[in-house]
Amino acid sequence: MEDSLTVVVLAAGKGTRMRSRLPKVLHPLAGLPLLEHVLRVAQSLAPQETVVVVGHGGEEVRAFLARWEVTAVDQGEPRGTGHAVLASRDAIHGRTVLVLPGDVPLVPTEALQALLDHHRAERAVVTVLTAEPPDPGSYGRLVRGEDGRPQRIVEAGDASPAELALREVNSGIWALENAPELWAALSSLSPDNAKGEYYLTDLVAPFARSGRAAALRWPCPEDLRGVNDRADLAAVEALLRERILTTWMRDGVTVVDPRAIYPSPDASVGEDTVLFPGTYLLGRTVIGRGCVVGPGAYLVDSAVGDGARVWYSVLEGATVEEEAQVGPYAHLRPGARIGRRARVGNFVEVKAATLGEGVRAGHLAYIGDAEVGPGTNIGAGAITCNFQPGKKEKFRTEIGRGAFIGTNVSLVAPIRIGEGAVVGAGSVITRDVPPYALALERAPQIVKPGWALEERDDGQTNA
Repeated sequence: MEDSLTVVVLAAGKGTRMRSRLPKVLHPLAGLPLLEHVLRVAQSLAPQETVVVVGHGGEEVRAFLARWEVTAVDQGEPRGTGHAVLASRDAIHGRTVLVLPGDVPLVPTEALQALLDHHRAERAVVTVLTAEPPDPGSYGRLVRGEDGRPQRIVEAGDASPAELALREVNSGIWALENAPELWAALSSLSPDNAKGEYYLTDLVAPFARSGRAAALRWPCPEDLRGVNDRADLAAVEALLRERILTTWMRDGVTVVDPRAIYPSPDASVGEDTVLFPGTYLLGRTVIGRGCVVGPGAYLVDSAVGDGARVWYSVLEGATVEEEAQVGPYAHLRPGARIGRRARVGNFVEVKAATLGEGVRAGHLAYIGDAEVGPGTNIGAGAITCNFQPGKKEKFRTEIGRGAFIGTNVSLVAPIRIGEGAVVGAGSVITRDVPPYALALERAPQIVKPGWALEERDDGQTNA
């Protein structure tokens, strides 16, 4: 893209129909804010600059924008799209201005490039991207003349019955020429409409009279669908999920029920993997080849190696190596790394710990801030005690290759269990255990024969 392009993203609307304290543009779509989807497609055009117009919820939106190389402009009280673009004037330096609504997240780069190409070919001052959805609803209608050229856009609330019958609608996406006549026209807009706002759509009529207004109809109206309320948000998410999953299936992934899989745009899945219902693949999750994921799997920013299996489990910032098994009901927290052919099962929690190849932790264990050597067995109820009250530092546990940690063992960190060592069930271990040693720590067992049959002071019998 030439260095003459400025993208202006309109993100100042109140979004009253969302009925939410959260600004509409920050509502999540497939795990990412609506505004992020729009900024990503803007970035794909390599513009000279990107300007985001903020208003309602400006502090929250600005906080989100802190990691983006954009210029934020405060619109103040939102008074319509024309007013928003006018508020961004001092931040615009490109020759062509591409205006994107912050709530139209599915528009592809190809549609925007086609709009810009058409705008330049027509030598227009204003060019609008349009579509013909099955139900035009509350969208503004484009009125064309007999020659097919645009004459005006009329908002649904101001339209006559004949105008409402038109199918071609304004998408809210515009290409504008950064020229004196544009700013003069914007400055002279009138709020004489049902909402009392300054509309970009009112630019079409004056520039149409001079032959400098254009419109490009995009053939896929779903690409230009906006989000006005939570029903729209759910519908747009369903479209995005369908597109992602269709791509995966065509690349060799089996999706048992596409209606019950929830992918992120940044996730990826290798061929011959099977995804069962109730699977969430969020963030930058990467699934290898030949895996089985789900049912009931929730993965965020995690990696799963070839041939692994994950079901009925939660993974957050975790890594599962080849042919390992996780689940059911395991919780892998950030920094967990499960080695090749290892097994983590029922109600096991792993945090900031590495489990080596072939480690078994099948039941009711907590392994935190630990290094567990290959082939080690972690018994049911075993825990690494890595936390000390009043201290932020977490102490580490090291367990050598082939060790055996018995049922209900507590390893009080910092501690090292040597290679091949055995720790007996029920032990609380506070000192290092040498390689191939047996460690036991238990109170003496007391047995009173016949106690249950002795007569008690109250005349009753213990039984």
